[in-house]
Amino acid sequence: MTMTPSPSLYPLLTTAVIVVTEKLEFYSINDAAEVLFAQSKRRIEGAKVADIIISDDLNSEFLQQCFEQKGRWYLEDASFTTTKSEWHPIRVNISYQLLDNQPVLILEIPAGKESRDLKREYQLIDQDRISHSLARNLAHEIKNPLSGLRGAAQLLERKLNDDNLKRFTSVIVAEADRLQKLVDRMLTPAKIEATQTINIHEVTEKAINFIELGQHQTLTIVRDYDPSLPELTIAPEQVYQALLNLMTNACESLDNRGQIIIRTRAAHQHTIGPRQFRLMARIDVEDNGPGISEDLKEVIFFPTISGKESSGLGLGIAQSLIRQHEGIIEFDSMPGKTCFSIYLPIIS
Repeated sequence: MTMTPSPSLYPLLTTAVIVVTEKLEFYSINDAAEVLFAQSKRRIEGAKVADIIISDDLNSEFLQQCFEQKGRWYLEDASFTTTKSEWHPIRVNISYQLLDNQPVLILEIPAGKESRDLKREYQLIDQDRISHSLARNLAHEIKNPLSGLRGAAQLLERKLNDDNLKRFTSVIVAEADRLQKLVDRMLTPAKIEATQTINIHEVTEKAINFIELGQHQTLTIVRDYDPSLPELTIAPEQVYQALLNLMTNACESLDNRGQIIIRTRAAHQHTIGPRQFRLMARIDVEDNGPGISEDLKEVIFFPTISGKESSGLGLGIAQSLIRQHEGIIEFDSMPGKTCFSIYLPIIS
């Protein structure tokens, strides 16, 4: 074979281009493929395909058939993961062909997310907007009767001569004031707190420590951290609150019996709606519980929606806090594995 591998093969393409030899080894990849695999050319070129790509669609038997059949084909809705992508499968359409007079196979994987993934992200963004509207309407409905309740408690307190009974009216007034502050916050446009540059694992450790204080021995929390993640510029208390809400939901879905994995990874070229971020931090909260029912998956982030008897404000609040950072919370769920993923920009 007379081809000379080039580190800048098709450098301007956003489509991942992969050249595979008859030995089913990577001969050359372009920059887009390097991003797709989240690994360097030096690590991939020369490696066995089976050592990088984990897939029933792109397995060794399929690739060998491509060499035997010759020609050009199109593989629709292929699914694969890489040794770096782990939980999140990549679903793509792939065209492949044999290069003229050369015993190599060229795979082309167009850049960008699958249309249904983009549609889902737009739905999550819309849900966050609707959640804000619902919360404000709910706050307005609560505000007037709350003022009446407080006023009635104050009038009752003035007519009471028994100090022991006055203790109860004082509690009513104090709780009404606390709820009034909560309502005022719901009616005020959300503002991001002061940001600081911080290692995300300080936030995850704080949330884990809080959960571990109240956990039973039958609940296991596993840390799976990427120590190479750059520091993030975030409002740490808001991200902590969002992460804590996700972890609390996971504990409740497990009934404090099972395993929760807190995983951190880098996400390359991740899109949120119309925006693409070159590098993001991904924080996974994965549990081995029963999963989310199909009828809840489309509305899980709406206020008062929950698989539990309690109101489901936690997920809606968590999504709102992360959206303020230009990030998003996505999820995948099936029986035995549910994973909520927080995405936060590192480089836009």
